[in-house]
Amino acid sequence: MLIPRPFQAELIDAARMAIRGGARRVLLQLPTGGGKTAIAALIMRGMREREALSYFTAHRRELLTQTSRTFDLAELPHGFIARGQRYDPAALTQLVGLAYAVRRRADLPKPKNAIVDEAHHAVANDWTELLDYWDCLQLGLSATPERLDGRGLGDRFDVMLRGPTVRWLIENGFLSSFRYFAPGKPDLTGVHTTGGDFNRAELADVMGDADLIGDVVRIYREKAEGQPGIVFGVDRKHSASIAAAFQAKGIAAAHVDGTMTDNQRDAIVGAFREGTLKVMCNVDLFGEGFDVPGIVYCGLCRPTKSLSLFLQQCGRALRVFDGKEEAIICDHAGNVFTHGMPDDDRQWSLDAKAKRSKGPSDASPVHQCPLCYQVTFSQLRACPCGYVFTIRQRSVAWAEGELFELPRDVARREQVIDKAALRKAEERACGTFNELYDLAIKRGYDNPQGWAKRTLAMRRAGARGRPPGGFRGRR
Repeated sequence: MLIPRPFQAELIDAARMAIRGGARRVLLQLPTGGGKTAIAALIMRGMREREALSYFTAHRRELLTQTSRTFDLAELPHGFIARGQRYDPAALTQLVGLAYAVRRRADLPKPKNAIVDEAHHAVANDWTELLDYWDCLQLGLSATPERLDGRGLGDRFDVMLRGPTVRWLIENGFLSSFRYFAPGKPDLTGVHTTGGDFNRAELADVMGDADLIGDVVRIYREKAEGQPGIVFGVDRKHSASIAAAFQAKGIAAAHVDGTMTDNQRDAIVGAFREGTLKVMCNVDLFGEGFDVPGIVYCGLCRPTKSLSLFLQQCGRALRVFDGKEEAIICDHAGNVFTHGMPDDDRQWSLDAKAKRSKGPSDASPVHQCPLCYQVTFSQLRACPCGYVFTIRQRSVAWAEGELFELPRDVARREQVIDKAALRKAEERACGTFNELYDLAIKRGYDNPQGWAKRTLAMRRAGARGRPPGGFRGRR
């Protein structure tokens, strides 16, 4: 039996009041993991009791599958209107696939009520066409009611009702606490924008660098060894390369994408549920709405300009389960310096993005520890690892010896560090071969003994600079 949490019941009551007040299209905003599908089940159970035909509509098969499990938990009988599913015309509650319903809309009865999952897509052509055709009472669900193209959702919904924030849900035990690490910030110079986000092909060229992929595995072993998790890549080739890098280090990993058959994807997710698979690498499959079970670690390897995509991906790791202490988010894309922390309080609006972007950013200032890469709020004067932050008068950044000034909006919230200088200082502190060898082990070098010998030889010769050959600083 599904019993609503107090904040879920409050949202349901608020939606009913809005409808009684004349609203026909209501949007409910609730963070990832807050239980939007449970809210849908509770609302649709009430609709069924009134013998009203109701549709729950989603744009991906996986969303319908997990919604069906929640509806079963809520003891809510339901049918399917979707590819590969048998249609039961007698069912008052139907789970509806968007593409299938668009093609067959003339053959289907119009519902009295429709719930739209991931409703920030509802202004897209297919959604608009279908929802206008149904012309019924509509309820939208979204954790991130914002579109990358800047279009507001006010054309689709009359009112938006906000649930509790991510921070409130964490503080009250409904979402997991987390540690956020940002081991790298890739150089995206020359990567163009297509459709409002980074060009995927050009981005894949940058993020597909062997050293960057190696860093993903190294940081996982350092921060989240043995923990179940997911990694988000740029494209299928990039995701598969990351999975192969994990496998090369003896970590059970697999790549999964939407081109696989249903049975192939189900087998991989099943192995992850059972614990025989530790890491699943994907592109967009697990980013939006899909409830992947038992996530502790999340690796972000795709830089994005989309706040919604960033929050959806981080949200996969914030769900709670028995035995979980905290989530570990490793941001290899530097997204935190663009979008802020996952638990920042954000001012969602039905207005177009341009109309509400004139004011100051609602992202809290953050800084990054130069020793452990952990990102924390700027008001904290010391990192949990013990490093004490120094206050600088001017925010500048160093990247491999090149000095550049940060864009104003980023500089306001990013304390920048000279990583190259820090690494050199770390090396200078090592006075013996054994100390250099231990440092090489810590950094994950492929040949720590050879690197230590070469470093000592260069010192004796009075040489400066990077270790020669294949022993670059980051592996």
